[in-house]
Amino acid sequence: MDVLRLHRLARQLREIALKASQDGAELPISVGDLAVLESIARSPNSAISEISRSVGLAQSRVSKVVHELTKAGVLESSKDPNDRRQTRVRLHPAAHRQTFEEYGRRPVDAALADAFPHLDAASAARAVELLGELSDLLDKGSRPHGR
Repeated sequence: MDVLRLHRLARQLREIALKASQDGAELPISVGDLAVLESIARSPNSAISEISRSVGLAQSRVSKVVHELTKAGVLESSKDPNDRRQTRVRLHPAAHRQTFEEYGRRPVDAALADAFPHLDAASAARAVELLGELSDLLDKGSRPHGR
């Protein structure tokens, strides 16, 4: 595995996660927007600059996403009391519940099969199993997301 393959895999997995989250509906969110939301869910009360570094998007893009999602009621933002130039961002409590209790619990099987139609049912099931094993291996010792 090299860095290019890892980046390609990360993009593919993010697209599968987005498709699984949508559960057949077209949600008005891009893969980049999803990365911003994931970063905020992992690190509540992050500054825009921290989110930008975390997801690898321009600060102006992250600011735009945060502004749009705050208007939509998905995010809450506030000025940092220690540095009024910084904006701190977190998921709105209702969005947090929805993300972790509804969207976050959806199975990925169908989305993975859609993304890789060349896989037969057994291969797709094995891919899901391997992703679960990899997640368990990498998550050992880390705290659950959003908690």
